[in-house]
Amino acid sequence: MEVATALLELFAIIAIALLTPGPNALTCFAHSGMFGKKSNVPLIAGMATGLIIIELAIGFVVDSLDGNTIALRILHWIGMLFLAAMAVGMFRFDPTSIGVSNSQGKLGFKTGIAMQFANGKEWAFVILIMSQFITPLGGGITGILTIVLITISICVLAMFVWTYFGDKASKLFSDPVKGPRIFKICGGLLTLLWVAFLLRGPLV
Repeated sequence: MEVATALLELFAIIAIALLTPGPNALTCFAHSGMFGKKSNVPLIAGMATGLIIIELAIGFVVDSLDGNTIALRILHWIGMLFLAAMAVGMFRFDPTSIGVSNSQGKLGFKTGIAMQFANGKEWAFVILIMSQFITPLGGGITGILTIVLITISICVLAMFVWTYFGDKASKLFSDPVKGPRIFKICGGLLTLLWVAFLLRGPLV
């Protein structure tokens, strides 16, 4: 796989990931609607820090398994299972549950970090991205850092976009008609991505 092709595919996967609202996006959206845009700055900083930790950890694990076909295949299918679970979750999600009205206070940096370790969608994408693109993007530490730099830059920007919309349109997802439609579309996008990864298979 050429570097240009790998980059295009990586950007496409990230775009789909960001168009399908996961825990990070929904938290930024709801938290902004409750406490205002500025309240999300430390929260997003924590999310970015947690994501970097997870990406580096998974990246080094994947890289250390280079040549271990069985282990890489297992890791690939673990990511596929996470992704399938997220797709099903999108179809079954109740948009009216979005909100932070019962929150005892603002969420901050530490919460942003902790959220990443319980974020199934994030684990799925990081596992699949690292197992697919480390080698095409230079291999070893070069490939890992390239993926981290690209994903963090785009994801942080996306979280600020979700923050903006949360501040401006906090009732959108809770709308009894529009909310369910949005999440069914997101579930469809994740399903298409799962099928694409299925047809492609692990790159080992």
